[in-house]
Amino acid sequence: MDFSYPLLCSCERHATRTALVIHGERTSYAQLERHVAGLATGLTALGFAGARVATVLYNEPETVELYMALARVGAVNVPMNTRLTVEEKRYILNDSGANVFIVDNEHLDEAEQLVGVVTAVAQLLSARPSKYADLVTLRESAPSEPPLATHGDDSTPASIMYTSGTTGFAKGVVRTHRANIWNAINSTLGSPSTVDDTVLFNLPIFGIGFLHFALPALLSGSVLLLDRSFHANRVWRLLDEHRVTRTFLAPTMLAAMLDEPDQASFDVSALRVIHTAYAMPERLRERAIERFGDIFVHMYGLTEAQLTSARPGEFAAKPTSVGRTMGVNRVRLVDVNGHEVARGSVGEILFEGPSVMSGYLNQPEQSAATLVEGWVHTGDLGTIDEEGDLRYVGRSKEMIKTGGFSVDPVEVENAILRLTRVFEASAIGVEDEKWGEMVVAFVSPQHGATVSSEDVVAVCRESIASYKIPKRVIVVDELPKNATGKIERGVLRRWYREGATQSPLKGTL
Repeated sequence: MDFSYPLLCSCERHATRTALVIHGERTSYAQLERHVAGLATGLTALGFAGARVATVLYNEPETVELYMALARVGAVNVPMNTRLTVEEKRYILNDSGANVFIVDNEHLDEAEQLVGVVTAVAQLLSARPSKYADLVTLRESAPSEPPLATHGDDSTPASIMYTSGTTGFAKGVVRTHRANIWNAINSTLGSPSTVDDTVLFNLPIFGIGFLHFALPALLSGSVLLLDRSFHANRVWRLLDEHRVTRTFLAPTMLAAMLDEPDQASFDVSALRVIHTAYAMPERLRERAIERFGDIFVHMYGLTEAQLTSARPGEFAAKPTSVGRTMGVNRVRLVDVNGHEVARGSVGEILFEGPSVMSGYLNQPEQSAATLVEGWVHTGDLGTIDEEGDLRYVGRSKEMIKTGGFSVDPVEVENAILRLTRVFEASAIGVEDEKWGEMVVAFVSPQHGATVSSEDVVAVCRESIASYKIPKRVIVVDELPKNATGKIERGVLRRWYREGATQSPLKGTL
């Protein structure tokens, strides 16, 4: 079966209930299924069966409908980050072998340029009415009765999802219908929503968050409140006005929201669960718990494999825990020789289960190195405590080796963030003749504040060993982030290499 099948089941169970809300408009589950079935009929008429379809789309109902319709007709979805450059999009079009391109109307001019240089793309469609065939018109096609078959081979590719590519060109993660279905089921089992929930989804729909949060919400019969993109003050308003019960907020999102001057005026008492991920500075964690309560669910996962999840009410007592695996999914930690490590010891995090990727597109050597006997080697380090909870330590490649010692960049960042004038901080290791690598910190000040390298070094001396203290501190207006709000260390390394003349650095190195 294809991965639209869970949605079909939910639409039958909850036909009259609201499925989607955006811009004040509501779509019922029955309407959503009619739109998906109609769009699938229209796409079939255009010959989409077996096509590879690249998409550049925002969080809109048409995008949800398209993803499900592509699954139903047997096409492979290649969702692209809306913020990529033209060159990055051209690379993905070529690498994926996409022969269809579907974009939001504001991307049409750019798409026309790309179609002119990527000869494999034979069809260009828009999301809404234009001079091209569009999704809104296609979905008005008479839906087949019963819906198109959903009993194909679930081992066939359903999506090719390109990773952020912070250190070079992105890798295309190939995911089957089976993996996507199990991703939704595992999320539903691991952190279940219900028909009484309203779930705010403002993560980019082109990322793995669609399978982690949006599709599970629909599978559960919840109301999925779509937000086109993250805006701190608008999130406060949506949480208040729609009595949102569940959402995802990365640390960078929380920091921006808590700095809104009128944030205390919004009523968020309906919130029961806030999913979050990535390292969270202690000061921010305390502020977040004070504002929202201990309702945070700390998570860990990646596009290649799913997911561990802590439990609500544990964030205060176990702030570094990312919990246990969700649903039908296993995790283990191994040393450099592939041997499982003892409880409490640091090892590489491995995932195994039906929701993991099939491999990387066009990269057999990288696929073989990452996916070994069914286990995805994440390249991340972690420990498992006596209660069986995983603690994420960091990327093995991000650990800084300086003067014969290993330095966790997160530890350095937490030390820096004790300085209240610092808004964000990120530490990286750069090659150094004397130390092998040296610790370099990038910091952005709070609005209206100033920060010097002397300030940063002084606050670090209070809490971390001397070899962990940054050898250089670079002040920037804003740290670079990907679409989910994660700070991109690869971009920081590039800024460092390029120097002050080609990057947004304040001052010189």
